[in-house]
Amino acid sequence: MRIQGVELDDILERARAFCSYPRIMDPEFVLNPAGHEHAAKLNDEFGFWEPTENRVYINVPEVIEKLGIQNLEAVVVYQLLHYALAPFDMRTSLRLTASAKLALEEVKDRGRTVTFQEALSIQRLFCDMVDVTYAARNGMREQMISLYHALDKAKGWKQSKMWKFLLCCFEEMWDAQETLVGKVPREMRDDACRLASRVLDRPFAAAGWEEKVRFLVGYLHKYYEDPQEMDDSRLMDHGIDEMRARSAEEALRSLAMEMGMQDFKELVGGIGAGSETQALVWYYRDLSRRYEVRFQPVRSEAGEEVPHAPLAWGMADPFDRLDLPYTLYTCGKAVPTLTTKQWEKVEMEVVARRKTPPDVIIILDASGSMTNPTAEVANAVLAGFVMARSAGNLGAKVGLVVYSDQQRSLVVKPVWDLHQVEEGLVTYYGGGTVFPVQEFRFIAGLETHRPKHFCLISDTEITNIAEASFHLGEALQMHPENSGSVFLIDQAYNDKAEAIREAGYDIFPVSRGQDLVRIVAGKAQELYA
Repeated sequence: MRIQGVELDDILERARAFCSYPRIMDPEFVLNPAGHEHAAKLNDEFGFWEPTENRVYINVPEVIEKLGIQNLEAVVVYQLLHYALAPFDMRTSLRLTASAKLALEEVKDRGRTVTFQEALSIQRLFCDMVDVTYAARNGMREQMISLYHALDKAKGWKQSKMWKFLLCCFEEMWDAQETLVGKVPREMRDDACRLASRVLDRPFAAAGWEEKVRFLVGYLHKYYEDPQEMDDSRLMDHGIDEMRARSAEEALRSLAMEMGMQDFKELVGGIGAGSETQALVWYYRDLSRRYEVRFQPVRSEAGEEVPHAPLAWGMADPFDRLDLPYTLYTCGKAVPTLTTKQWEKVEMEVVARRKTPPDVIIILDASGSMTNPTAEVANAVLAGFVMARSAGNLGAKVGLVVYSDQQRSLVVKPVWDLHQVEEGLVTYYGGGTVFPVQEFRFIAGLETHRPKHFCLISDTEITNIAEASFHLGEALQMHPENSGSVFLIDQAYNDKAEAIREAGYDIFPVSRGQDLVRIVAGKAQELYA
């Protein structure tokens, strides 16, 4: 395909080769945008990325009219580098956005409200800076200078401090002083020099980008009044941080380990991925993955050693005791001593028999004496997620009763699909603590032919403790294999918990999230091995 003496196929091949052939479909040059199926998205734009097709569309007439045919190759390289270098994928873009937002909250000094969209604009601008600097420092400096000269002329932003600062930064990063913006105030030039010095320290190593984004915010916020100025300084959106045609939870996985709850909720809301309840479910589900235990129910013989609880594995331990699959499942990477795991084993005293995995009934205290799981990480809710997911991994049903006082409670009948259970676990009522006798008797009386394990998660500050202990004990008599345990949250001992112990329940104090590994591993082994 040839236009104005330029072979478009040659431009495309050179651009793809320069960008190391990013893993997207070949870009499409659109010569008649008005008649194209994506006409609305191409209108007045140089191009865009369609995530459902994993393809970039370039509006050739728009590029020729405003930038010139001589800059078409630079435009294609500019866009392709977003999928080959920065941000490359959704997870990187979200991490950079979260870092930008945290930095904005630290430097806000004009009484402005920090928004997710503002942080998103900074992330996109930073990725532009990395990509065009890569091109400029790897043989395309003149093309990048020509492109931004044409963009400057087409947009007419010379009076914008934001635009001047960006061009000033490019001059410093590309070793092209006074080729783009010329003379600027001394403070702006000094800021650009300091920023360029930091960015050019291993500029294309993704591991350092979050720190560089925070450094960028420290200077950038002085030069714009409206975040739209940053978006206007870009050729087109890379689209990687949009949620269309993606699994939101998959994109957000493991981010709960890296940011606070409020930031995570705002991130989910900012990208339009789900409601606050959905964000909380994803957050606790993400945290619980490092604690949940996966066992295969097998027959064990007397005298055989079986796994009991995970322990840290160090370089001095025998290599054959390292459980690499479990290490990678819980931590994502194997760092000797820090993340590597082995198993503490115990010797079976009697022949074990294969049992029907007992269903788990979680009775969760959501009264005012418990931590509000929507405001900070609540050990009670985390314990519920760990127990529910550990049981679900073994094919057991999970039921739920959430309670506070007599007027507020939630019941989820035992199910295999945990989504409704997880949404119930993040419910918080506040108020008084009255054990829900009627609701508990109802759920305990369902499917009495199936064994159940009743798991009370509470600080046991229950006003009707005698009545609660009676009915909890009565539930154990409904099936010979029924059992019960109490996760005593944020306490080492409680007189009321001892009353429940007398009804036949095991008591497990939980004051730290780390305790859940030992407790749930031991309980899962007892219930299912």
